[in-house]
Formats: sequence, C-alpha cells, structure tokens
Amino acid sequence: MTKIKSAFKASCSNCGLQKICVPTGLKRTDIDQLDEIVDRKPPYKKNEYLYQVGQKFNSIFAIRAGAVKLFTYSDSGEEIVHGFCLAGDVVGFDGLVNEEYTYNAIALDTTSVCNMPYDQLADLAVKIPDLNHQIMSAMSKKMFDDRMHSELLIKRNADQRVAHFIWNMAERFRNRGYAHDEFRLPILHRDFALYLGLTPETVSRILAKFNSEDIVCWKKKQVQIFNETALKKIAGLAEADPAGQEFG
Repeated sequence: MTKIKSAFKASCSNCGLQKICVPTGLKRTDIDQLDEIVDRKPPYKKNEYLYQVGQKFNSIFAIRAGAVKLFTYSDSGEEIVHGFCLAGDVVGFDGLVNEEYTYNAIALDTTSVCNMPYDQLADLAVKIPDLNHQIMSAMSKKMFDDRMHSELLIKRNADQRVAHFIWNMAERFRNRGYAHDEFRLPILHRDFALYLGLTPETVSRILAKFNSEDIVCWKKKQVQIFNETALKKIAGLAEADPAGQEFG
C-alpha cells in the first residue's frame, strides 16, 4: 500500500513518465506550475469509472499506473470498445466538443491518475506555449490512434489484427521503458475481441495457434512474446517500420 501512496503523491518533476506525458519538453519552472494544478487522488479500483458518458466535462486525466478502457454502447445495447490506455496516456479529450464526456472510461486494474482541471490547464497553456503544444500533440495522437484503428479493421484479417494489437502493446511498453517481450496486460480477451471486431471464440482460436507455434502466449493477463519476427510478419509490419507507432 505504501508504494501506491507514494505513486499518486509524486510530483510531475520526478515522474518517470515525463517523456511520454503532457510535461514533455517543459522547463522545470513550467513543470512546477503544472504540478500546482494537478490533483492526485487515491488510485481508482478495478471497474471504477474515471468518468461516464454524459457527465459534465471538467478534467483530463494522465495515467500514472494501471490501465483504462474507453467504451460506449450502441442503440441496441451492445458494447463498443474504443481503446485501451496505459501509463503515460492522457484521457478525457472526448469531453471537449460538447462539454460532456462521450465515452465511458473504466479502470481495468488498480489505476493511478493525475487529474488536471481543464479550465486551469487551458489558462496555464496560454502562459506556457510549450504546454499548449504538448496538449495539442496529445489530442493529435488520439486522432491518429483512431485512424490507425479504423485502418486495422478495414485492411487486416483476423490473424493480422490480433498480431498487430499484441505487437502494438509491446511497443507501448517498450516506449515506456518497460520489458516489451514479457508484460502484464489486464485486458480481457472479450474486450480485446470487441475492439478488433472479432468474436471471443476467434480470438481464443488465434491465440491458441500463436501459442502452439511458439510465437506468443497470452494467458491470465500475462503476455510473453517468443518470436518477434514471426509476430511482426503476421501483423504485416516490415522490419524497416519505425518503432513507436502506437494506438490503443
């Protein structure tokens, strides 16, 4: 419990996620000003909502630890998964357009976040151009992620979608300085299947095949990649492709 407390009380200046979060490239004095408006509450528990559809927009959230699922429901009540966010990602921009959140954001695991009241953040961004640039970059990344997800569903078959998703997650862990060939991923296969436009049965069959071919194993929230080259080949990613392209 001590580790969790120290995590959400840490400041922006000593956060290990600076390079991939909003404070990227800011001066120490700018980071100190940002730190003053950040509200670090106790971690969200698994299945606890950061925000829900229709709730008044007031904050964006930088994830410090854990994972978040973004989803909505169709008119017929079917769940639609829009993405998964990891440490270093920023969520909540979906509330900007109509001043209310258009997604549900739920913690998939014990999740620590930095709550940044948007009015205060916007005022500070006027004074700090570099901060404004970082906010725009975070918003642009969300648009890029959405486009990449659409292309994945349109252009790739089932095996390619699964392989591409796993490799993308591996790259996201690598970019955060964590082990990328073996990592914990608290995403249910059901949610993963919905995100990829597949049935859970199809995902289970493909994962079983990848495991039997010693390419990758994903069981009980633990992912282990045995053959990166084979995984990238199935995903349709050339060896020359630049690392770090992620969506989620």
